[in-house]
Amino acid sequence: MRQKNNGENMKDIETIQSVTSAVNSNPKDYESKKELAARLGVSVRTIDNLQARGLPHLKLTRKLTRFPRAAVNEWLAGREVRRA
Repeated sequence: MRQKNNGENMKDIETIQSVTSAVNSNPKDYESKKELAARLGVSVRTIDNLQARGLPHLKLTRKLTRFPRAAVNEWLAGREVRRA
């Protein structure tokens, strides 16, 4: 695996900082995994499983993930089971 040079690392840091500031500027637009699980009435593990199936999320760092509320709602609406 190729190691990043200093310029690439700085770009990554700037990208993370800009996304983090966007998330923090309007925190109601983004939810943590715990907040999303509570809103949906499911466990955090279920959120992990949904993430693996394509649930929209922003992985800001190895441990910091945020879920855009509008994109999650749209994703879930597309998977709603309609009964006759």
